[in-house]
Amino acid sequence: MYAIIEDEHLARVPPTLLGENYDKAIEEVTRETLQGTLIDYVPDKNSRADMLKCYVVSILSIKKIDYGIIVHGDGGVYQKIHYKALAFIPKNNEIIEGIVVSVVPKIGAFVRFGPFEGLLHVGQIMDDRIDMDESQNRLVGKDTNRDIRIGDQVRVRIVMLNLASSSVRDRRIGFTMKQPGLGKLQWLEVPAVGEKETPSKKIIKKKQKSEDSESKVKESAQ
Repeated sequence: MYAIIEDEHLARVPPTLLGENYDKAIEEVTRETLQGTLIDYVPDKNSRADMLKCYVVSILSIKKIDYGIIVHGDGGVYQKIHYKALAFIPKNNEIIEGIVVSVVPKIGAFVRFGPFEGLLHVGQIMDDRIDMDESQNRLVGKDTNRDIRIGDQVRVRIVMLNLASSSVRDRRIGFTMKQPGLGKLQWLEVPAVGEKETPSKKIIKKKQKSEDSESKVKESAQ
């Protein structure tokens, strides 16, 4: 998800910023150009096959490479730089946790994670028929009575990732929750109506009971 990346960039410093503090001007135009945008990032410069789309959260440091270049007919200076940045890198099949920001009848829920939003389609929420409860603005499973509403925290897997342009808005991201270990975080703690506890949940409960018993023994001894 979040990572520190290092890359090179050609920054154009306009004539209006060509004053005494050249380094500050480079930093200003670099932040304005890169921060808050999607860029193509290649971790291994010898293999373009590993190219990733990443969102630049913040520029951490900048170093000039050689001297700037002046192009005839252009009043600006082109300066090659090496920069380090904090970036957000979503990957296909990655499991993430996010917050439901909207629910739409017959479509599903939109989930925000980091700077992105994606669609959790109604058919990828649970193995149950889902109805829209418009009075409470939530999606509800008919048999399980499980619901999804704005503000819920969910754990999902990215199953579709299309970040073709440099804009965060022009993206297509799809999720699923119909796999073991995924779902609304509350669902992972409490079984649904008629659902049997999984062995892992039983082990967790048994461990919690054991810890509670030990703490009670210590309290009585004191």
